[in-house]
Amino acid sequence: MSEYRYPVKELVSDYIRAGSGVFVPLGLILFTDLLPLVTYIMVALILLFGIYGLRTMLRQATVITIDDIGARQEGPLGAIYDRRIRWSDMRDFRLRYYSTRRDGKGGWMQLLLRCRDGSDSRGPIRIDSILSDFEEIVHQVHDSALERGLSIDPTSATNLASLGIGDGDPAARPPDHPPDHPADPVLPS
Repeated sequence: MSEYRYPVKELVSDYIRAGSGVFVPLGLILFTDLLPLVTYIMVALILLFGIYGLRTMLRQATVITIDDIGARQEGPLGAIYDRRIRWSDMRDFRLRYYSTRRDGKGGWMQLLLRCRDGSDSRGPIRIDSILSDFEEIVHQVHDSALERGLSIDPTSATNLASLGIGDGDPAARPPDHPPDHPADPVLPS
């Protein structure tokens, strides 16, 4: 069993953005005479960045656990935020890359684990690439998906290949896994 946490040093910039987004508009409201419309906009910004700061705090307190049974996300809000996906219940996973620049450099990846309907998971698990040992987690999820014969969408296959996992072929299956559609039986003539 391995536990992973979001490192504080990676979240500092998010905290700075949230603090600036709350305190700059608050200062403007308190120390200047603003038109009512502008005051409402500043209050909206305070609320927006306050929520962003709370979300960052939740991420810092989140623990992701990966073991032989599945993946688990536990957070400070208990039953509201906790999720568990057993490998046997995993429907699919998606690995997405979000670029912050036009040239495609600079950005982050997000791993999304989803389970079959009717399981007790309480929703998908999202893991960002700033999490420590993100590539190790992706490798474990990929291996589990291959063991269970799950298909991999083309975008995820390309992103896996960029991490050095898999060959970029979405139709790849482990050699001992039977094909999705068995061959038609041959009738004797």
